[in-house]
Amino acid sequence: MSGNRLPVLADVEVIEGELVEDDDQALVQFALPGVDAEEPLTAEAAEDLADSRPERTSTTYNEQWRYFKRWCAAEGRRPGPRTEETTMVSYISHLRRHGGRDRTGAPVSSLRLAMAAIRDRNADAGFAKWPPTRAANALIRKQAARFAAEKRAPRSSPPVDRARVAELQAGVTASSELARYRDLVILHLGYRTRARRSEQAAYRIDSIAFVMLADGGEEMIVGKRTSKNDHWSTGKEYTVRDRVAIAVVRRYLELLAEYGQADPEMPLLRGITPKGGLMPVPKTGIGLTGHAVNRALKRMIARTPDFDAPTATSHGLRAGVPADLGAQGYSGAEILAITDGDWASEKMATHYAKSGARRGGRGSEGQAQQALDALTIAAPPDDGVGAHQ
Repeated sequence: MSGNRLPVLADVEVIEGELVEDDDQALVQFALPGVDAEEPLTAEAAEDLADSRPERTSTTYNEQWRYFKRWCAAEGRRPGPRTEETTMVSYISHLRRHGGRDRTGAPVSSLRLAMAAIRDRNADAGFAKWPPTRAANALIRKQAARFAAEKRAPRSSPPVDRARVAELQAGVTASSELARYRDLVILHLGYRTRARRSEQAAYRIDSIAFVMLADGGEEMIVGKRTSKNDHWSTGKEYTVRDRVAIAVVRRYLELLAEYGQADPEMPLLRGITPKGGLMPVPKTGIGLTGHAVNRALKRMIARTPDFDAPTATSHGLRAGVPADLGAQGYSGAEILAITDGDWASEKMATHYAKSGARRGGRGSEGQAQQALDALTIAAPPDDGVGAHQ
């Protein structure tokens, strides 16, 4: 096995379904009664199908395909398409043993995503349902059994609350003012809009608007396209009145304008060259990918030696506000209402609230905990608790 290091495949959202590459030449195979499968699609139908693929799916699959090609190059294998079944199985085996954050094995979700991306690229090239999945699925089941035996639970990022945001931003040092403010925008918008990494990557220049208030104050309106498992909604607006967050975003936009890169349709978060310059927008029209957003946060953590949550990911920014509200004593239901339904149920909001309460030195609150606390047991009748230890 080559010593080349591969990108860590962790904390990825599993995308289900067989999807078509966002390409004008994409072909779709189907069979309906009375329909000639050899009859070509009309130009309008081809365009509709190409446009129907969510942008985040294409981005994620393309990134996974690049990881696979990099591994193939290191191992002297041909990625395809047509990808050999043995090549895909060998790659899944490599990730099973050496992937993940700690390089001791990628989680099951990452293995499934890698396999889905390879099969998706082969389907686009005309090799539907290829490579076969039986052997790869056997390895994935083996990984699931291994994780269960080792009692590895799905990992959750520690919340990056406002204290941690302040600590990270104090340590933000970059190759240029542009790079510094790009990182600060990731911190502040991730926290203020409770954004997933994919949602941060989807921000455009016109996602931001500044509004002057009658009392002389100012607020920033942030439009966020919200997603979960690739079901994109029409979006959601966030009102931000924090002066630091507004100043950070405003300065970053000014720097983009100095590069002539502040057109409304352009991506907000951009790649930065090693010397601190602005990278061009790739053909995909995307600035930073979701994984690049996560890597940027990881670099900030690495540059902050005493940071108390070294395993935090960009998802921790999404958890920051509910953790801070939990530290103030708000319940999961109250947090869900305050954040206007940023989560589909109380469960995750309550989870983050408890984390914030513990971090703030508070115990768990709510009727359920009070009911459990009321189940007291009398001390032994002689010397008291601990007398016979």
